[in-house]
Amino acid sequence: MMRRGSSDISSFPCQPSPTHGDFLSDHGGSPSDQDATLVSIRHATRSNNPELLISMCTPNLLSWLCPMILSSNPSSPTNAIAVVVNLSLEPTNRTRIVKSGILNLLIGLLRNGADAEAKGLIVAAVHSLSVEEKNRTTIGALGAVPSLMDVFSGRGEAQMARQDAGMAIYYLTFSADNRGRVVKTNGSVRRLVGVLKGADEEDEIKSVGMRIVCNLARCEEGRSALMEANGVAVMVGLIEKSGTNSVVPERRKCWEDMAYMAAAAVYGMSKGKSLRFRCMAKSANAEEVLSRVLEERGGAIGEMARRTIQAMRGDGEEEQRDEWYEYTGGRGAGGLGMSEPMKRRYGSFGGNTAVSGPN
Repeated sequence: MMRRGSSDISSFPCQPSPTHGDFLSDHGGSPSDQDATLVSIRHATRSNNPELLISMCTPNLLSWLCPMILSSNPSSPTNAIAVVVNLSLEPTNRTRIVKSGILNLLIGLLRNGADAEAKGLIVAAVHSLSVEEKNRTTIGALGAVPSLMDVFSGRGEAQMARQDAGMAIYYLTFSADNRGRVVKTNGSVRRLVGVLKGADEEDEIKSVGMRIVCNLARCEEGRSALMEANGVAVMVGLIEKSGTNSVVPERRKCWEDMAYMAAAAVYGMSKGKSLRFRCMAKSANAEEVLSRVLEERGGAIGEMARRTIQAMRGDGEEEQRDEWYEYTGGRGAGGLGMSEPMKRRYGSFGGNTAVSGPN
């Protein structure tokens, strides 16, 4: 890490242009000069040019950003973190950023109480970085899971920050180690299930939560934790609601997706035909709800309903099909793409978080 106050970005390999050439050569050491440099770099990283973003993501720049993230200057941390977010939207940069060590600072700030704007930027960065499979174990080992769960389950947090935090957890939990970290983080699974049963929670937040539940249902400790948190009854309730008239037409597709994921989670919890699961399913009236699913719907959700009913009765096959837990694309996340939420928020270097894309 470079010394606080250093502004040596002399090897910053960005090709000069009339719009951003000045900041490559004019970067004094005073706080005001550093801040002006950060704003210029943040502006430049709004580019949709992959080659430019790759050329900008150098060890020197990432090292220079570290003290800026820790700066006492009010605007410097926000601008520096936004640069990391923007650079991370280019897939090639994601492993570079994690290897640089800058993520340690971001997770530390998130853990120790970043302000609302910085928090939103940090979880956006972690969301983007976690899309890269090679980064997931490292991000989990750095202790990101508890803080991400705090944001995702926090009713007082901004919705976009909650979505980014939840999507980060979703990608991280494709790793078995990180599934274990979620389960072992005190109260995490119970808070996750609490989000799903919250009557006043937005559907988009629930959809992201269901993605995480599906990943947890892949493993024994995850299934056990979900049952401990009354997950069977909550999943059955979501399936039942999806088939009622209480869902407004424009939200029907979202709820069909959530019903699919809830059925996958219940199917996962049925593995082993444990007496515990069978008692909880009976108490939740699962057989009646799943029988309606079997009658009214076909495909994978109907097959999951059929096999779950068999498990509740103590018979049927033990085969588990992992693809039933996988819900990729926009469907399971309420239409969220990986990078678009972050482009909407962080495309502007002037603090405007409502832009529709880089400008």
